[in-house]
Amino acid sequence: MIRVNYYSGLLIFVIGAMLLLASCEKNLDIKPTAELESEYFESELRVQEGVGACYAGLHNLYGPLLNDGGGIHQILLLPGDDITHQDASRGAMEAFSGLNSANGEVNMLWTRLYQIIYRCNFMLEKLEEEAVKAVYTTEGLNAINKGEVLFVRAWCFYRLWDFFRKAPLQDTRIRTIADAVLPPSEGFQLLDKAIEDLELAATLLPDETYWPLETERGRVFNESAYGMLVKCYTLRARYNQANAADYGKAITAFEKITTRQLVHFANNFDYRYENNAESLFELQASHATDQDNAWLDNNFGGGVGQMGAMYHYSTSHWGNYVSGIYGPTKKLINAYEADDPRKGYTFANFTTNVNGDTNIPTPPWDKFDGYQLMKYVYPGRCWFEKVWGISSTNNTRLLRYGDVKLLAAEAYLQTGNTSAALQQVNDIRERARRSTEDGSPSTSPANLTAVSMATIMHERFIELAAEEGIRWTDLRSWHMAGFINLSTWTAQDFGYNYDAQNFEFEAPKHLLYPIPQREMNTNPLMASSGNNPGYD
Repeated sequence: MIRVNYYSGLLIFVIGAMLLLASCEKNLDIKPTAELESEYFESELRVQEGVGACYAGLHNLYGPLLNDGGGIHQILLLPGDDITHQDASRGAMEAFSGLNSANGEVNMLWTRLYQIIYRCNFMLEKLEEEAVKAVYTTEGLNAINKGEVLFVRAWCFYRLWDFFRKAPLQDTRIRTIADAVLPPSEGFQLLDKAIEDLELAATLLPDETYWPLETERGRVFNESAYGMLVKCYTLRARYNQANAADYGKAITAFEKITTRQLVHFANNFDYRYENNAESLFELQASHATDQDNAWLDNNFGGGVGQMGAMYHYSTSHWGNYVSGIYGPTKKLINAYEADDPRKGYTFANFTTNVNGDTNIPTPPWDKFDGYQLMKYVYPGRCWFEKVWGISSTNNTRLLRYGDVKLLAAEAYLQTGNTSAALQQVNDIRERARRSTEDGSPSTSPANLTAVSMATIMHERFIELAAEEGIRWTDLRSWHMAGFINLSTWTAQDFGYNYDAQNFEFEAPKHLLYPIPQREMNTNPLMASSGNNPGYD
């Protein structure tokens, strides 16, 4: 986990308000009750707290957030064909039934991404000030910090473009109401800005070995930026008619990743192997000294709610009352070869004893054909905060090398290098064979002798199942590239296990989420452009 004190860093985002309270009267010479912005960054450590606050915003997306809609897990997991819900009540995200601009999860995703972007814009401005540069004692750290903040901001721009497309491009600090009223972005503008930030960040960030493991483990490094560039360029290629030039740029970024390697598959979801050799970017989950409070918000206040991640959407723990229970679709269950070791770590025919010893498996339930999702909660590989048992200190792996290799396989294939494409897929399958519980290699899945988009798409399905925010992005963008046609998919193709009459997916409408109504109500430039197609 990152050891920077994130939450001290949150003070910097309310300091500006203190300026409004300071009197200009000479006879009111009263010492401020809180530090002013001009006084806060008095040391290198204080600057690191500000940078840490940019990372910390991710906890407002992936934490339990039980009094605030339960985070964004529904948006990142339920659409697609790999994950389903225990009942049909999550229609807006799984069946696209009634999805509209008033949806709470959509509003939360939008708001929280912009909160992180604001923190990043604030820090990017401060890092350029001579007075702030003067407090550094570590040579080169100012530029590295800029690279970190650019990376986090780019990650948010990437997400906004992927989910909403025409979200405003906010790349400077907001100082007035007028600064916050921005027009919708157009075309690839947001994604291009993410790429611009990442290209610069890659030149500023150090090698992973720069960060001391004891105190700074988990901070992004140059290959983190290259991994995100692979994702961004591949996404742009798909939406740009399988553009060969964009795929070529993805390959260039991929080939600059030289230190990452594939580890035991299950170690990517095990709290004992966080920030391992396959990792490129992780949510640094932790917990408060005594206990997390999953009912408190982390934003802009003195009470820290939660520092951990939420995984109980896949278990029967009482703390999932906001999310309900998610599980594998029949389509996913049937997608694996019987002896593929990844199958048992993705879902298993037993349940996790979440109310007692999480190292002890218990009998199967009557949900999802008896299977429970196991990534992040596999017995012996998970860890939960001891008081409430809700927050997990197991890092959410936001970007790992296995994901990037399969994107590179697609890029190689689409630019005519079939041997390189085949090698990436077979590397993933060979790692899968080595990932048995006892270490004796499995015979499945065997190496492929030929590669196609169909084999790459299938490999991403089984390798990355139930990893938040991947599958629905893949399906939508493959549709736009012409590799699949979601318009012809039935409810069963989507893995929907309930009455097909309740399934309301429409293309192109549901390829994007609606712009939140609150944004439409407060931003006249967004309102005048209208909502995303089909949501007006």
